[in-house]
Amino acid sequence: MKVKFNTAHNWLRGAEIGYGALVLFVLTIGPIFTLWRNAQLGNPALPIEAAHLATFVGVQLPALFLLGKRVTPFSSWKSAEWYLSALVGWLLITALASDTGAYAVGNSVKSALCVTTGLYLATSFSRQQQLVVVTISMHIGVIISRFAIARNWPDSIFESREWSGIYVNPNLLGPVAAMAAVSLLLLAMQRFNQIPREWRIAVAVLVGDIAIFDVVMLFHTKAFTSIFSSLIVLVIVATAFGINRFVPRDKRNNWWGRSVATLSVGFALSMLVLYKFSSLVSGKLLPKSVLQERIFAWRFSWTGFMDRPWLGWGQGVAWSNQIFRRLNMYWTVENIGHSHSAYFDVLLSGGVLAGVFFCAYLATALYRLMKLETPQQSDVVRLSLIFFCLIAALFEPFIATNYFMWPILVMALAPDKQINY
Repeated sequence: MKVKFNTAHNWLRGAEIGYGALVLFVLTIGPIFTLWRNAQLGNPALPIEAAHLATFVGVQLPALFLLGKRVTPFSSWKSAEWYLSALVGWLLITALASDTGAYAVGNSVKSALCVTTGLYLATSFSRQQQLVVVTISMHIGVIISRFAIARNWPDSIFESREWSGIYVNPNLLGPVAAMAAVSLLLLAMQRFNQIPREWRIAVAVLVGDIAIFDVVMLFHTKAFTSIFSSLIVLVIVATAFGINRFVPRDKRNNWWGRSVATLSVGFALSMLVLYKFSSLVSGKLLPKSVLQERIFAWRFSWTGFMDRPWLGWGQGVAWSNQIFRRLNMYWTVENIGHSHSAYFDVLLSGGVLAGVFFCAYLATALYRLMKLETPQQSDVVRLSLIFFCLIAALFEPFIATNYFMWPILVMALAPDKQINY
C-alpha cells in the first residue's frame, strides 16, 4: 500500500513539475503574443489585450490556488516578502489612479500573478526541482524556436538575420537561450556527484552537446544583454568553484558573506555608473551600438519620473501615454517604445514609493542570503539566477513585469522550502 502511495505521489510530483515548466514557458511571452497575433490576422476585431490577459491569468491561477492551500502568508512570510507584497499592492493602487486605468490595472495584475507564481515555485519544490522546472521550460522554447528557424516560419529570422524563432524579436529569444544554457549547466553541476561513475562521461558529453546547442542559439540572436548576463554567471560559478577548492571549510562561510556583499555593492555601483555616467561606459567598456538608444531611453525615463515622482504613470503604460511622449526632449525617443530598464520602469510605474519598496525587497532578501549559516551548492545556483536576472534587467524591462525572469527572481530570493506534503 505504501509503495502504491509513493508511486502516486511521484507521478503527481512529476505532473506538477511539468505544470511549473509550462507556466514559465508561457511567461516567456513570445509564443503567446505570436499565437494571438496570428488569431487576430483572421479576426481583426479580436480584443487582443483582453486575450493576452486572460491567457496569462488562466495559466497561473492553479499556481495561485496551490500557493494559497500550502502556505499561510501572514505566518510564513519574511520581511523581504512583506516589502514585495507592498510593492505589488502599491503598483495596483497607482494603476487605478493612472490616466489609462484599465490597461495599467491589467499589467499590474499580470505582474502580481508572476510574484505569486514565483512564491509558488519557491514553496512547492526543492531547490533542485526548481532548477529542473526552469531547465525544462527554457528548452521547450529553444527547441521549438530552432525548429521554426529550420522550417523558415514567418518572423523566425529577424530583419538583420538574427534568430528570433517563435519569439518574433531576438531580444526575447536571447534570454530564453541563455537561461536554458545556464540552468542546464547549474543542474548538471548539482547532480554530477549523484550520477553513477560509469555514466558520468556519457552524461557530461550529452549535457555539453545540449549546452553548445543553447549557446549557438544565443549567439545567433546577437542579444548582448543575455550574453553579458551569462558571462556574469560564469564568473560567479568560477569564483564559487575556486573558493570550494582552495579555501578551508571553516573559512568558507566568511567568504560566502563577503561574496554576496561584493556582488550586491558591485551591482549597485554598476547601476550608478551605467545610468548616471553612461558616457564613461559607452564605447569604452560596452559597445556604442548597444548603449546609444538605451541612453536616450534612460534619460527620457528619468524626465518622465521627475514629472510624476509620487504616483508614477501606472504600470507599463508610460510609453504609450501621449502626455509622456511629449515631455522635454521627446524627439530623442520617437522610435523607442520602452525604457530599456526594469528599474526605470518601476519608478515610472509607481513613483518614489515603488522604488523604495523594490529596493527594500532586494536589500533584505540579499542580506538574508548573505547571512546563511551553512551555504550549500544550491545557494550558489540561487545566487547565479538572481544576478543573471538583475544584470539583464539593467538593459531591458525583464523583472517587475509579466516576464519569466520575474517569478524566477522571486523564487531564487525566497527562503528555502519549509513545508512537506
